[in-house]
Amino acid sequence: MRSIGVVTTSRADYSIYAPVLKRIHADPDLELRLFVTGMHLSARHGNTYRQIESDGYSITERVEMLSSSDSPEDIARAIGAGIKGFADIYSRNRPDILLALGDRFEMFASVAAAMPFGLAIAHIHGGELTEGLID
Repeated sequence: MRSIGVVTTSRADYSIYAPVLKRIHADPDLELRLFVTGMHLSARHGNTYRQIESDGYSITERVEMLSSSDSPEDIARAIGAGIKGFADIYSRNRPDILLALGDRFEMFASVAAAMPFGLAIAHIHGGELTEGLID
């Protein structure tokens, strides 16, 4: 059985993932490993990890990384916390392939941590320009 790790950071990427998650979850030859981070774990943003669970998915691992501010210093600290958190996850729960969507800093941290582990990374749906944002 092959395992597919999927990193989700917010409702925005989770909704795009929806059909892919459904297919992975339904395939008996695949094991879905959901790695949840970012706004999903924030009370300020609605604790949207609950939607993932109510959709019938198990959350494999969680990475707390957000702070209460969007200052450059806090974003840099969040990236560092995310890289550490994902490194811990990959050392004990290494998927065969990692699916990453978008280009926000939370996703960057998950992919940066995956590189030393030699994880195969499937990156989709990034590159749009959002004026005034760093992603």
